[in-house]
Amino acid sequence: MFALIKKEILSHIVSPIFSVTAALFLFLTGFAFTASLTQISTRQLPEASLRGIIYFMAVILLFISPFLAMKTFAEEKKLGTLELLLTSPLSNFQIVLGKYLGVLFLLAAILILTIEFPFFIFMAGQPDKAPMALSYLGIFLLGASFLSLGLLASVLTHSQMIAALLSFVSIITLWFLGEVGGSIGEKISPIQHLQSFSLGILDVSDVAYYLIIIFLSLFLTLRILERER
Repeated sequence: MFALIKKEILSHIVSPIFSVTAALFLFLTGFAFTASLTQISTRQLPEASLRGIIYFMAVILLFISPFLAMKTFAEEKKLGTLELLLTSPLSNFQIVLGKYLGVLFLLAAILILTIEFPFFIFMAGQPDKAPMALSYLGIFLLGASFLSLGLLASVLTHSQMIAALLSFVSIITLWFLGEVGGSIGEKISPIQHLQSFSLGILDVSDVAYYLIIIFLSLFLTLRILERER
C-alpha cells in the first residue's frame, strides 16, 4: 500500500494542476494574512489569532479540494489502469485508503507551508497557543472531509472535470445548508463545525462530525469500487 501512496503523491506533484492549486492557495492566504495584520483603524485593531485566516482558508479549500482529488480514480478509469490496480495483490480497502492518504499528504504539505503565519503573529503579540493549534487541526479535518467527498466523486466517473464538478456541488451544498437549513442545516454544514476549533475549544462532536463524513465517503467509495472489481 505504501507503494500506492507514493505513486499517488508523485503523480500529483508532477501534475501542473497541483502546482497551480497549491500556488493559488498560498498566494491568496498569504495576501489575506498580510491584509489582516496591517488592518489598523479606530474601530478594529489587528487580532493576534488565526481566526480570520482559518475561515478564509476554508473558503479556498472549498474550491481547490475538488481539483486535488479529481484524478484519484477518474484518471485510472480513463487510462484503463484501474483494471490493473484491481487485479493487484492490494485489497479494495487498501486501494481506497492508499489513494486517500496520498491526497491527504498533499493537503498536509500545503498547510505546513503556511506555518509562517503563526510565527509572524508570535512576533507581533502574545497569542494563545491552543486556538492556533486547534485552528490548524480544524482546517485539516475540514479539508480531509472535502477530499473524501472528492474521492467519492472521482470513482463515479471517467472524467476528471466531471469528478471535480460533482465534488464541488456536494461540498457547496453541505456548506450552505447552514444558511438555509435552519438548526438541522447548521448541524450538517461543515463550516459551522469549524468555529469551536478557531476559538480554542476541542469539541468531540465537531471532531466526530468530520470523521463521520470521511468514513461515509470512503465507505461509499469502497462499495462502488467493489462493483468495478
